[in-house]
Amino acid sequence: MKLQFILLILLYATPVCAERMEFDHRLYPPLQAVLDGGDENMIESDSGNPERLVDLIAIRGRSAQSWTEALEILSIARPRDVKDTNGWLALLQSQAQGRCAATFEILSHDANSVTYQRISPHCPAERATFGLYRLITGKRSWFQLSVLVKDDLDVTSRHKWLALFASAYLK
Repeated sequence: MKLQFILLILLYATPVCAERMEFDHRLYPPLQAVLDGGDENMIESDSGNPERLVDLIAIRGRSAQSWTEALEILSIARPRDVKDTNGWLALLQSQAQGRCAATFEILSHDANSVTYQRISPHCPAERATFGLYRLITGKRSWFQLSVLVKDDLDVTSRHKWLALFASAYLK
C-alpha cells in the first residue's frame, strides 16, 4: 500500500493547488523495473515542505541513499524572483559554477521548458559527475526532472532518458 502511494506521488508530483506533471516512465525500462520491483528502499520522498516536493528513485545501486544512477523529481511553487525557464537555468548554472567547474549544454528549448546536460568532473560538491535535466514551468508550479549519474551513461540510455523527458508535460 505504501509503494502505491509513493508511485502516485511520483507520477503526479505537485505542490498544493498546482499543475501536475506527467511523463511516460515506461520509456526507460530500468525505471519501469524499479517501479515494478516494489523495493521501497529504492525510492525516497521528501514532502516536508508542500511547496517543494522531492522524489528520488535509484535506478542503479543498492538504495535511494546508495546509487550510481537516479531520477530525481522536483516540484516547487513558482518562485517570485525568477521569471521563466531561462532565469531558472541561469540560476542553476550560477549555483553549480559556484560549487566547482561545470560545463552545460542546452539540448532543447521551448517557451516553457529547457532540457540540458551538466558535466562536473572531479567535483565532490556535486552528487553526480553527469546530469541530464528538464525544467518545465507552469503558471503556478515548476518541475525539474534530473537524471544523475556518478559514472558513465551509455548512448542508448541517454536517448531513452531524453525520450522520457520529451514525454513530460503539465496537466
